Amino acid sequence: MSKSLSKTFSLVLTELQKNTRLRAGLWLIIGLLLSYIVLLLNDYQGTLQQAHQNAIKRLNQLQSVAHQTQWLERASQAKALRTQLEVKFWHANTQGLAQATFQKWFDTQVNSAKMKKAHLRIQSTFALPKQPNIWKITARLDASFTAQSLHQLLLAMAKHPQFIVTERLEIRNQNRISRFTLIVSAYFQGKEA
Repeated sequence: MSKSLSKTFSLVLTELQKNTRLRAGLWLIIGLLLSYIVLLLNDYQGTLQQAHQNAIKRLNQLQSVAHQTQWLERASQAKALRTQLEVKFWHANTQGLAQATFQKWFDTQVNSAKMKKAHLRIQSTFALPKQPNIWKITARLDASFTAQSLHQLLLAMAKHPQFIVTERLEIRNQNRISRFTLIVSAYFQGKEA
């Protein structure tokens, strides 16, 4: 087997010595391969330079942040803001009590606004991600539309000291009958587990 390989190699060398076009083609192929390798190395160098520049930029940003002295002040401001927000949460011991509390309050407001053909139901209750003691209660109200009663309900929601978020308000008129759908959410803080 090695004899046939050496014989083939010597035939190729002989042919290269005799044929000028074959030598030129081989040099052209070698030149193209070398050019391709140089281009690949150039692209790789550009990528490395960009990564290096990004790393220097991030390092400079971190150094500027590390030299700032307002961190304690910012932490106390964040704590004060959190306390202000937590005061606006509703409070309940369990999710069931949270649902009942919100439904009772909402039902009382619907009745005091004298809404006709009102249908109120709790749509969903779930704990917020990474905050298992904060629950979002979402309720849906479908009722006949009158501007005065809807205004009175929205005003009661706006004046309430705890968070009530209007998710959607849709007013529609079909066959001369006006109805509306109101979806609202309340946020309750329960006892920490």
